[in-house]
Amino acid sequence: MTESNANDLSTPRIGLLPLHPRMRTVWTLAYASLYALLLTLPLVPLAVAFDLLPLPLAFLLPVVLGCLLGAGYARRYAALYSATSLADGVLIRSGVWWRGELFVPRARIQHTEIQQGPLDRRWGMASVSIHTAGTRLESIKLPGLPRPVAESLRDVLLDREAHADGA
Repeated sequence: MTESNANDLSTPRIGLLPLHPRMRTVWTLAYASLYALLLTLPLVPLAVAFDLLPLPLAFLLPVVLGCLLGAGYARRYAALYSATSLADGVLIRSGVWWRGELFVPRARIQHTEIQQGPLDRRWGMASVSIHTAGTRLESIKLPGLPRPVAESLRDVLLDREAHADGA
């Protein structure tokens, strides 16, 4: 990784948390698969039962349509998703049809976790799970952050750097 790339992935203490570019690919694959499955399951049996289309076309049409719809939904979801690190917590905005805004105050945070699957490690991504006090939304996940951003966010939320300086 070059010096300029390392600087691009560093996170400000307060500000918008950048989404890793590969997260859009992950969401596209997930939503395209889901939509293709949701359209294929009911439409193929209907097309076969009523002899509307030949079987290969009856299968291919909903799969292609589902992939296109899922990819469009993923693109819109990625465009509307944002996570911001604030002085007093984290603000998360997400949703396409039903949009939500979730604020996690720093005072309610119990602990955080950084998680990486095999593809996350390969692509340099990580997810941060924020565990809070209380019963509703006790665990909030921020997916698809660059690994250095995830580590910095963890340190900022738990105020680890202040304790390291004072020790």
